[in-house]
Amino acid sequence: MDRAEVISASDLERYGYCPLSWWLGRQSQSHTPEQEQGDIAHRDKADEYRRIRSIEQKAWDWERMVFLFSLVATVLAVTGISLMRATGSADINWILPLLSIIWFLAVIAMLYFSAQRGRAIIQVRRLQIVAIVGLVLMVVAMNIGNLLQADPMVSMILEALALFWLIAASIALYLSLSASQKAGEYKTLEGLEGDIHYVGTDSSPLYLSERLGLSGRPDFVLEIDGQLIPGDLKTGRTPKGPLFSHIMQVAAYCLLIAESSGKRPPYGLLRYGDEEHEIEFDPELERMLLEKLEEMRKLMRSGEVHRNHNRPGKCASCSRRESCPERLV
Repeated sequence: MDRAEVISASDLERYGYCPLSWWLGRQSQSHTPEQEQGDIAHRDKADEYRRIRSIEQKAWDWERMVFLFSLVATVLAVTGISLMRATGSADINWILPLLSIIWFLAVIAMLYFSAQRGRAIIQVRRLQIVAIVGLVLMVVAMNIGNLLQADPMVSMILEALALFWLIAASIALYLSLSASQKAGEYKTLEGLEGDIHYVGTDSSPLYLSERLGLSGRPDFVLEIDGQLIPGDLKTGRTPKGPLFSHIMQVAAYCLLIAESSGKRPPYGLLRYGDEEHEIEFDPELERMLLEKLEEMRKLMRSGEVHRNHNRPGKCASCSRRESCPERLV
């Protein structure tokens, strides 16, 4: 599809408000003072969300370090014990099976909790790879005493190194928990649930559906119980309920998320200040969205667009009222 025919989620919102307002904005491509103020408010909020996401990322990184440091400590400890057994310095045959069982249980628990917390599948796969490598190293470490003859001092050095890595894992665990707590406090202040998967800015990746000719950057995308939930922030007045034009914009984000991830979001979020609404992304809403896209393309081809309402208040609030030939006020 020609990029000129790609419709953005923001275009859908403006079209839902008034087709003529959308058309005038499309022709001029300039920002009104009201839009500039809204852009500034969105950038400020995006900075807050990016800060939270950065802290969350640090927590995830330290969490992985806990896993890796523990793996190193365990392999060193098992290697040292295996060498001790080979030199006959201690009757410790029972320790190796015990450590192996503990390690297997730790790997299973780490993979389970990572999946349960809705982490991106790529992160779970990385943990799976590390777990497999760790199991291989464990097998080698358990049998290295049968292959090598070492001085007992080597075993003691390995045990000391294992203790060092265990201390490093403890420090990483503290840093992970600290970052998680800080991110949780910030998210509570912002009224956010789950993990922040994406923050929409001018430099953020664009969600694009070539098949539908639709694009957009949600203000944020949360990962809640393994589901990607898009959200849109409105910085103007708070209406009594979600406006139709805003619902269409959230629906567009839901459709883009479904196209890109292959997993349909059950709902999207619409936030007016401190008020938040869940917009159910059901088949009826999707059908309405596709109809609006088709309507817009027909108008783009014909070039004849008119106002579709008789509400003076709507015209008075329109950012394109000064240049509108059909304004009511």
